[in-house]
Amino acid sequence: MKRRFPERLSGLIISLMCLLVASTGYALNPLEDKNGWQLLSYSSIPPNQVEIENGEMIIAVNQSASPIIYPFQKPLAVSEISLDIRVIGQLQGMASAQGEKGADDFLFRLGLVYEGEQTQNIFQRAIAADWVKTLFALAPAGTGVDHIAFFNLFTDPQLEGKQRVHPASDLLHESFVLQAEDGETQLFRIQPDSDRKVLALWISSDGDDTGSAFTVRLNNFQVRTVSP
Repeated sequence: MKRRFPERLSGLIISLMCLLVASTGYALNPLEDKNGWQLLSYSSIPPNQVEIENGEMIIAVNQSASPIIYPFQKPLAVSEISLDIRVIGQLQGMASAQGEKGADDFLFRLGLVYEGEQTQNIFQRAIAADWVKTLFALAPAGTGVDHIAFFNLFTDPQLEGKQRVHPASDLLHESFVLQAEDGETQLFRIQPDSDRKVLALWISSDGDDTGSAFTVRLNNFQVRTVSP
């Protein structure tokens, strides 16, 4: 009996560890999956230059804008996302408040595409903007989308802690979570609604409205999931 007790104890510890891992989910680093990213473009705006190498993403913006999308292999419940971000350069002077028409540029927006029930019919697809078609195409068969929840790095201190539904589309919800510090490495961390399933990540860095040029560097990208 004495010789069997340690074996039973070891088995119990292993079982408890497995239970803990199952209940807390797992972490993934999307930047380790270079080929999993989709680099898209808008029809009338020059695209950003994007490089993904050695676990780092570099986004070069020059009066440009373009979506960077990472579809998950299956819908995931996400409890936390963290990354290190460094921005070199600044947005140019804006004619109006940041986020308003003609000044809707942000150094970095991290979007979560939430699963939902909205779908598109043939007529809606025919007249929709390309980014809207891409959004709905992220949903698996038999499901739809709800909205994209964007978490923004902002420069206007008046935006701190605020939220809005974007005036251009009710599919875009924005939260202003961190004020940018030029040239400094900052920890960008969010804790989204883990009761919702996420279909994809959607990254945006924009300089087209303000004619701005800057570089964004992302490292240590961690997505923490929750087990169903």
